[in-house]
Amino acid sequence: MQFIKTFAFILLLSNITLIPEPYAANIQNIEFNDNTVIATWQPERVLLTSFDEAEKLLSNSRYLFAQGDERKRVTRFTNAMRNNYDALNPGQKERLVILEARLLQGIHKFEQAEQQLAQISHFRSAAAHLLLADINVQQGDAKQAKRYCEQLVGQTSFLIAFTCIVNADFSQNAEPRLLQKLKAFEVYAGSATHSEQEWFYEVLADMSLQLGNAEEALQLLGKTEFSQLPISALLVWTEAHTSLGNYKTITETLEASVPDISTADDGLLLQWAKAERAQGINASNVQSQLAKNMEIRVWREDSSHAAQVATYFLEIEPNYSLALKFAELNWQYAQNKSDKQLLERARQEKAVATDV
Repeated sequence: MQFIKTFAFILLLSNITLIPEPYAANIQNIEFNDNTVIATWQPERVLLTSFDEAEKLLSNSRYLFAQGDERKRVTRFTNAMRNNYDALNPGQKERLVILEARLLQGIHKFEQAEQQLAQISHFRSAAAHLLLADINVQQGDAKQAKRYCEQLVGQTSFLIAFTCIVNADFSQNAEPRLLQKLKAFEVYAGSATHSEQEWFYEVLADMSLQLGNAEEALQLLGKTEFSQLPISALLVWTEAHTSLGNYKTITETLEASVPDISTADDGLLLQWAKAERAQGINASNVQSQLAKNMEIRVWREDSSHAAQVATYFLEIEPNYSLALKFAELNWQYAQNKSDKQLLERARQEKAVATDV
């Protein structure tokens, strides 16, 4: 699975408002019976009481300041809402379905996420179309992704709809003309919301990086304050600096910016560890934490982090049998170009190792 932009669309979902304010859900409006379990997590965590809170928390999980338990807390909330589904109004039911689908997508259960979204009318839900577009990009179906993107026209801002369409096309054919096509619409970014601007420039930066222009990618990411970049954008940032050989910039910046490596994103830790190895640093707290995380992923046969596990055993701690196993596991769920490249690389490395 491609590390960058995996959640690029998700950061927008909580900012697309199609449900009138009177429908804003509050858990206190629902009558729970004596058998309803509403919380089993640590008592110091404040309970989520509304869809607004749950949506914001799930989006916040993709930033450096995340606590690491956001998905678990949102899952507790959606379970409580699902147990009282009949008490929800139509707007709340739609928001619940989208939240559940986002959670499923986050662990690469794409088919289940699509089935979940089938419960609601896609024709009036921009959030559902945006999520379905992202799912299809990750599955390698650019044509279907583009169809969902086209449904956004008239439902949400022109910048979101057009960025979605061009991104879908680019996922299939990484052509410079598509980058230039999207750049031409920067004029609309000035009137866009912060989250829309953030996503627009991240997509442009990722396109630039894939086309071999790392410096331009960094300039585009610089449109957003570094501390406000989501993890997906930070991964573009680390890959751009890696391609330029700026390994020290990566390690020093992340050391100063990541508050707690024990809850840091695996993809970010992986890029950090690669930068350390490139500087001849073969042991560190970052590499120890990453090794622990990978051990757990291997034991669980974690499909949602399979690409990261495969990359780890290709580039950090060579074990080509495990690398191929997890590249193949990843391919079962995610089939875009980067996933295919990862699988082919793992097969080649395994074949070479077998021949030696």
